[in-house]
Amino acid sequence: MTGSSGGVSVLVLGLGNPLMGDDGFGPAVAGAVREAGVPRGAAVAEAPDVLQLSRLWRGEAEVWLVDAVATGDPPGTIHRIGHDELLELAPGAGSAHHLDLVDALRWLLHGSPVLGGVRFRLWGAEPERVGPWSGLGARVAAAVPVVAQEILRTAERRRPGRADLETTSCGDRTR
Repeated sequence: MTGSSGGVSVLVLGLGNPLMGDDGFGPAVAGAVREAGVPRGAAVAEAPDVLQLSRLWRGEAEVWLVDAVATGDPPGTIHRIGHDELLELAPGAGSAHHLDLVDALRWLLHGSPVLGGVRFRLWGAEPERVGPWSGLGARVAAAVPVVAQEILRTAERRRPGRADLETTSCGDRTR
C-alpha cells in the first residue's frame, strides 16, 4: 500500500520535547526506529506538537503518532489507540501537551480535505514527570524499545524489505 507520496505510506511522528522530561518519549521512540532502520514504505519525523503534521506530511496513507499520554495510569504504561478510538476521545484526554492532541487532529482533518483520508494510530507512554529537564524517567525509558519494536514489526508486516535512510536538512524527518 502506498500513499500519494509515491511509495511512502506510513509516517511515524514522534511528538514531544526532549528537554521536558518524559515529554521526550515520542522523539526517543522515533530515534530508536531510525537507529534500527526505517522499513521501506515508512518515514520517520519528530515534532514538538501535532500541528507540525501539516508541514511534515507528504501524502502518507497512515500517520502513526508517538507521544507522552497522560491518563492517570502508572508511569511507563504503554497506550495503543487506533484511529476511530483516538478521534472519539474526549478533549483533554489525548496528550501531555498544552494543546490537546485529539482536538488538534480534528482541527487538521477539518482544515485539510487531503488529510481527510489519513488513518491515525497512537502509541503513548504514561509520563511520570514533565518539566524543564533533559532525559526520560526510568519507567518511560523502558517503554521506548518496546514501542519502537512494535512499530517496526507492524511496519515490516505491511511492507517487506528495508530502505536506506535519508534525512532532510532540518534533521526531523527520515525516509
